[in-house]
Amino acid sequence: MARLPYLTRDDLPEADREIYDRFVQERGAAPGHVHRIVANAPNLLRRFLGLANELRNGTQLDPRLRELALMTVGRIAGAEYEFTHHWNISLRVGVRREQLEKLAEYETSPVFNDHERAVMRYAAETTSNIKVSDATFAALRGFLDNRRIMELAMNVAFYNAVVRILVPMGVELEPEAKRG
Repeated sequence: MARLPYLTRDDLPEADREIYDRFVQERGAAPGHVHRIVANAPNLLRRFLGLANELRNGTQLDPRLRELALMTVGRIAGAEYEFTHHWNISLRVGVRREQLEKLAEYETSPVFNDHERAVMRYAAETTSNIKVSDATFAALRGFLDNRRIMELAMNVAFYNAVVRILVPMGVELEPEAKRG
């Protein structure tokens, strides 16, 4: 059970209700539980949504690589909410189901290529240790430019923050949220 309430549009101060309205307009769906729990601090929700949108829609990083990194964060953190939502996003951007089913075996499974492994290794090291080995960083340098490395770093950092909201706050999956 969530430790804070999932706020609705009407629970927000009138001046902040446009946050929900804009969310629905931009995404074509109502805010999920993660957004509704962050809404307990509407000022932070506004910035949270802005950064999330930019990371998802405003970067040059291959969305498949981004999602493999985010699935790695969710898996390591045990964040079922993130894992389920990003499972479906991953499928939509072209990650293969067999890859999602083998995430824990990314280092040895033949369903991943060297670039995918490097991105997942970066996400795993960052999530588990914060520090990233020189070998892992060198592998990224082999196929990503500085911009895309920073976009990967920001995505992994942001979603590490997200799982540290989801898990401690007890954010539950929405009843309709299922892995595709």
